[in-house]
Amino acid sequence: MQQFISEGVNGIVLAPLDATALLAPVQSATGKKIPVVIFDSALNGQVGTDFVSLVATDNKKGGNVAGEELARVMGNKGKVVLLRYGVGSASTEQREAGFLESLAKHPDIQVIDKDHYAGATVGEAQKMSENLLDKLKEADGIFCPNESSTQGMLNVLVANGLAGNKKFVGFDTSSSLLQALNDGHIQALVAQNPRNMGYLAVTTLVKHIKGEQQPPYVDTGCALVTKENLDTPEIKKLLSTP
Repeated sequence: MQQFISEGVNGIVLAPLDATALLAPVQSATGKKIPVVIFDSALNGQVGTDFVSLVATDNKKGGNVAGEELARVMGNKGKVVLLRYGVGSASTEQREAGFLESLAKHPDIQVIDKDHYAGATVGEAQKMSENLLDKLKEADGIFCPNESSTQGMLNVLVANGLAGNKKFVGFDTSSSLLQALNDGHIQALVAQNPRNMGYLAVTTLVKHIKGEQQPPYVDTGCALVTKENLDTPEIKKLLSTP
């Protein structure tokens, strides 16, 4: 960010890994009349003042969708483990909050673990999932809020003969996770539209530079992917790659 600011670029599109740490450089860019569009994950700043727009999935809504689906496949009762992603990641924190908000509507569902973090990589997520093995054996349902945490958890469930015996909802998609969906090891995945997200982030910035008024928030959408709807035109389009 500091390099781009010093180079005097015409605009910046940023997907912040940390919602707080990147606020100061974004404010610095804006102060030098370099417009910034935030995409994918929120920034702890003021839209319209610190940056132009936020282009992202409605992550809390995505978490709500995941929570309702897990409750449904569990028959609205049982014990749940939430493996969080990481402190400071606004997108996954919002998904986790939305998930817990949905489960709170189901009094016969008990969240037995919600205070552990997967970390940034599949390997870290796998290690933490292994540490939670006793809780996982006790649980009826599991939720992970992004691709790497979902994959790490899946690896542990498969290795310990738990895959398919636990109701499992994840977030994001990959070829491996979609195969697990087909195999019955995952019951559902909340899929974002990353291609549309990137496209809209760039077009929002370009239109702003051209002097066109832009909305403060652009919702790029998400969808629940299950084994049953995997081959529908709508989901195939969402999952297609350029």
